[in-house]
Amino acid sequence: MNKRKIVAWLLAATAVIWQTAPVCAAALQTQAHEVEVPQLEEGTYVKGEALVSMTTTQAAALTKEGTASFDKDIRVEECWEFGTAQDAQSEQIKDYVALVSSDTYSTKELMEIAADRYYVDAVAPNSYAHLCDIGKDTLSDYQWYLDGTGSFRTESKGIRFSDLEAESFMQPVVALIDTGVDYTNEDLKDSMWVNPYQSKGVEGTYGYDFANDDDDPMDTDGHGTHCAGVIAAQQNNAAGITGISNAKIMALKVVKDNSDVFDVAGAIRAFEYIVRAQEMGVPVAAVNCSWGGSRDSGAVLNTLIDKMGANGALTVFAAGNDSIDWDAIPMSLRTVPYDLDSKYVVVAGASDENDERVYFSDYGNTQVDLFAPGSNIVSTVQEAKFLPQFWTPEKRQQMTTYYNTVSSIDDFYTASNIRGLGSDYTVRLSYEPKVGCSDQTDGSLKYTVKNNRSFGLPIVKDDIFDGGMEQAGFIYLDVTDWNPDTEKTYYISCMMADNDGDGVPAWESVEKVSTKDDCRFVTSGGRTYLALIGITTQKTRSTTYYFDNFAVSVADPDTDQFEKCDIMSGSSMAAPMVTGAVAVLRGVNPTYDAMGIRSLLMECTRSVDALENACVTGGILDLSGIVVQPTSLKLNKASANVRYGNKLQLVATILPENAAGANVTWKSSNPAYASVSAKGVVKVKKAGVGKTVKITASTKDGIKLQDACTVKILKAKK
Repeated sequence: MNKRKIVAWLLAATAVIWQTAPVCAAALQTQAHEVEVPQLEEGTYVKGEALVSMTTTQAAALTKEGTASFDKDIRVEECWEFGTAQDAQSEQIKDYVALVSSDTYSTKELMEIAADRYYVDAVAPNSYAHLCDIGKDTLSDYQWYLDGTGSFRTESKGIRFSDLEAESFMQPVVALIDTGVDYTNEDLKDSMWVNPYQSKGVEGTYGYDFANDDDDPMDTDGHGTHCAGVIAAQQNNAAGITGISNAKIMALKVVKDNSDVFDVAGAIRAFEYIVRAQEMGVPVAAVNCSWGGSRDSGAVLNTLIDKMGANGALTVFAAGNDSIDWDAIPMSLRTVPYDLDSKYVVVAGASDENDERVYFSDYGNTQVDLFAPGSNIVSTVQEAKFLPQFWTPEKRQQMTTYYNTVSSIDDFYTASNIRGLGSDYTVRLSYEPKVGCSDQTDGSLKYTVKNNRSFGLPIVKDDIFDGGMEQAGFIYLDVTDWNPDTEKTYYISCMMADNDGDGVPAWESVEKVSTKDDCRFVTSGGRTYLALIGITTQKTRSTTYYFDNFAVSVADPDTDQFEKCDIMSGSSMAAPMVTGAVAVLRGVNPTYDAMGIRSLLMECTRSVDALENACVTGGILDLSGIVVQPTSLKLNKASANVRYGNKLQLVATILPENAAGANVTWKSSNPAYASVSAKGVVKVKKAGVGKTVKITASTKDGIKLQDACTVKILKAKK
């Protein structure tokens, strides 16, 4: 199936080896220096550009934007500073990444020249990366992934969202590096991060658009908005869906409009923005990267991800959608995220409604950390969609002329059934009772198509009128009895799934429009037919698809009644599930650093046999595993005078009250002078008269907290 935004990830040719960063200026100039220059593969990078990672002072030539002082044919387009280098003995030695270009040198020559500079740690092409898409709110019934309930057929418990009892003590920020976010969406407008540092060099109200270099990260594609909804759509606002967390979304747009590819320099710009925001005090808990596949850029990205991690953020990547076992791929052929070795990276694979790996999801026992739902995910998008299956019966009756959840093939026709219509394709229709989209009882329309010629177009859903209807295998609907006005506008929608795997089909919505200029109505034998959906394919063998929930709108419908939501499948959808969980964990445990949160995340999984060898944890994200960690322990007294013969009752208060591991152990600094019971009762002894003893209370499990009371022992009262 030509899944939207589920694109092939390219295998890398060679990985860049990260060099150990020197710690002083003298070392920079005298140590043995060798930087590997990666091999290049045509079509996977921006020609005439290279990325250069450096550990140096600001005086180095490649840290200054403009023409390089050592070569007039090299220009430093941009240079980003990422703070003092790790283990540096001087604050003047910092980490930098520069984007260099040349009209004279090739990318390979640029990398070779830069690699010879003594302060350069790594070089890489500016590679292309790809998107990996494929309360009670109005659409929560379609969010099977929350608790395994609702309209979809499922045997999964989802992520057990309703079992989440932890209370958030802060509102973390999630940086979303993607196609932007529709910050006007009703379900997201109150979930956006509002930038308080615009006057201090951090541009943009809600984030930044690095694809067009402006401060408006509005989404025109929908991919980023879909991810944002999974993470943080408003809960219990009687609209749209339920997001996983209470996080605020920082929108960082790196993909140009009408594209699903961007260069790695765009991601670096976004990472630098995040670091600046963190240094200003923005509590970024996670960075969502529902993309990957860039070649030879791991060495450059590692330093930046480490910098964000040291400031408190985990970076969550989508596993990819090519059903690749990355354990079987040698390091020299790996791409992002599999050529990264930062401890702050989390890789998420996609699971389905049966708690199994979705057939397209990449995997790896040591390379993918955990799985999360990534099939048939309902979330927010930037554009209102005609999807009547999400509507109430009353609204559906008002807004549609036709709606069919498919319990038979009686309403549907192919070109062979209609006199006078020809086609280059043979289409067979049948009813499949065991495969359905969101309806629990009805099945779907099984559609098998075969190209009858030796040529054909790539698999395309319905781009039909450029070459005529005969160049697609169409499903038609007899609409004669409607007496439609064919010059008016009608919206058509259905759900579509392919037959590429043995597991649960991954559905996606398809929306088409019939207008006066692009009319989808045909007349034959005195009957009028509407072309619902058509497929073109290069394959001369038979290919099977499933269709469900066909709908046709009333003429000239009020599109303001449509909803900004859609169903998508892909590891792009699994990543924000995990990112949302990271935000929840950070809110519940605000004192934890990024690695502490990562450890907690790895414990929040549900083991399933089907994933035992598919990821590190062998399981699926499960929010019921999130526990509240204690944040403070306080005794009722800091000091006390106790006479021999008397006792002192100490009381330890642990906050929050619902914290796990709230058991306390007690200890006396000198039991010969004063003892303390398991209940905090201090008993002083005659030998301790005139002495001072410290009584300490400590948490028994989890995070170690303690408080102490200084007890001065006095003589007994006469």
